[in-house]
Amino acid sequence: MTVKVKKKPRKLIDPKRERVFRLIALTLPVIFFLLLEIALRIFDYGGNLDLFISAPSDYSEYYMCNPVVARRYFFMQQTVPDPPNDLFLKIKPANGYRIFVMGESTTAGYPYANNVMFPRILQHRLADVFPERHIEVVNTALTAINSYALLDFIDEILKQQPDAILIYAGHNEFYGALGAASNESLGKIRSFVKWYLKLQRFKTFLVIRNAIGKFKNWIDRLFFEGTVNDPTSTLMERMVGEQTIPYGSAIYKWGQRQLEGNLRDLLHKTQSAGVPVVLSELISNVRDLKPFISVTTDSLPFAAAEYRRAQRLEREQKFDLARAAYYRTKDLDALRFRASEDFNAILHRVAAECNVPVVPMKTYFENASPNGLIGNNLMLEHLHPNVDGYFLMADAFFDTMRQNGFIASVWDSSRIKPAEFYRQNWGFTDLDAAYADVRIRILKGNWPFQPKSAPNRALIDYRPTTKAESLAVAVWEKNTNLERGHVELAEYFEKRGQFEQAYKEYESLIYMTPFNVSPYLRAAYMLIKQQEFKQALPYLQASLKLEETPFAQKWFGQIYLNDGKTKEAIPWLEKAVKGLPNDAQLIYNLSGAYALSAQYDQARAILKQLDAINPNFPGAADLRMQLDRIK
Repeated sequence: MTVKVKKKPRKLIDPKRERVFRLIALTLPVIFFLLLEIALRIFDYGGNLDLFISAPSDYSEYYMCNPVVARRYFFMQQTVPDPPNDLFLKIKPANGYRIFVMGESTTAGYPYANNVMFPRILQHRLADVFPERHIEVVNTALTAINSYALLDFIDEILKQQPDAILIYAGHNEFYGALGAASNESLGKIRSFVKWYLKLQRFKTFLVIRNAIGKFKNWIDRLFFEGTVNDPTSTLMERMVGEQTIPYGSAIYKWGQRQLEGNLRDLLHKTQSAGVPVVLSELISNVRDLKPFISVTTDSLPFAAAEYRRAQRLEREQKFDLARAAYYRTKDLDALRFRASEDFNAILHRVAAECNVPVVPMKTYFENASPNGLIGNNLMLEHLHPNVDGYFLMADAFFDTMRQNGFIASVWDSSRIKPAEFYRQNWGFTDLDAAYADVRIRILKGNWPFQPKSAPNRALIDYRPTTKAESLAVAVWEKNTNLERGHVELAEYFEKRGQFEQAYKEYESLIYMTPFNVSPYLRAAYMLIKQQEFKQALPYLQASLKLEETPFAQKWFGQIYLNDGKTKEAIPWLEKAVKGLPNDAQLIYNLSGAYALSAQYDQARAILKQLDAINPNFPGAADLRMQLDRIK
């Protein structure tokens, strides 16, 4: 007999309660990540990665480029490039004209470190033409980035009320961060990379991203005996993922589409904001750099063979044909460190679509090169200009802005100084040249200029012969920094009575750190020690625009007094005494200035102040006797 067990009826869940449970289940992950995001923001995980941040407290009225903004793009590198040290006012003045410059290592002035950059040269030239305007040129360039970073920056730049944007970029589309063949790549789909750039504003996303980066580095060390974080290699070398990219290959075309798409998106944003833009052609060393990698294809010549043909055509003085062959060689070079001419064509095409002027940079460099062949006369290696080249770049942008009516429809030609004036009078010393030379030696001591397996002997075989060269090596080895190096070299010269050389070191610092008052004062003092009083005045004047200092006030007064301008001298001396109440020479000079202007009571009162400090000060007794004779 089978006994049937009666099943207990299943208790039904209330539909409303079931919906609540499902809603909770769905929202729990959201709540978790929301709380995680809040916690990460409270503890400031990853730091502030905004493009612009407030400058240090001494310059609280200014914004500056964030020194760590590159961490947005380099998440597998211990060290990241930092932008130039330009500042701009938080509150744009009524007479202000604000220019932002965007680009890569060339725009950042590599290898010259802040004082020789075409944006900074351009700023000085524009300020001379428009003294009534407050000209700001803000350089946002970073080494080893590409058009993705430019597109990522543009919204933040547009919030800062730019009057113009200048762009020199395009060499790094393959190997720059997020590029089509970079070690920091996220693939070749632009829409995916653009979403990534938006997501990295969230701290939770940064945690995930950084964890993936660390895991990838661990895998590289474990299985491949290396990592893209190799400290002995240059950033350029560490960024290269896929070395061989034949002309016209699939990945080559991805790089083209990447530049064109990002550039078009960027220009649509600037057009919507009503901000004019200037693009520039890209230039490279074509004559004096043989191709890095030559490959054979069914339809294309061997790059090395094309280079030999270009050299032969040059020897035969067929310079137009040689120039075309050199450019063709560059385009065939399968290691994409130099932008091909297809990329210049993209710049022109997108500029024409958006009605944007293009700087004819190639024409400027060809016209300044023997037989129109750009080589070591203006370039340091594959694509970075030398000092003459950077001044030429500034000239090209200056002329293009003038021709297209930027700032004003008509420029006062009487205020336009020759380009050579700036080249001859720029703050650039042997230390700057030596430091650039060290950086280029390091670059050329690594791949691709040397085999990957070869050790970098750039500094092993280098023997400094001057104080400047020794300091340059110390700067590179991080025993000091370049700014401190200039100060140390200036003090070295000053101790030896070489005041002119000391003055030049401080002048270089002025161009490197234009918002720092100290080098203006020191440069002025070195000129004063040479009795070059009139030459010292502009430096004192410039220092007072940055900070009112008793030192500058004192020397303004004393220089005017020496020049017989007693009326002009007295206000400066009075201000200075308030800040330097124990400066006996200053007090004596003020007393003498009062006496010369027949203000005898004030002269006597100041002499009493001098007596309290130094009753035997030279000349004080004679001045007192003269004042005693006057009733």
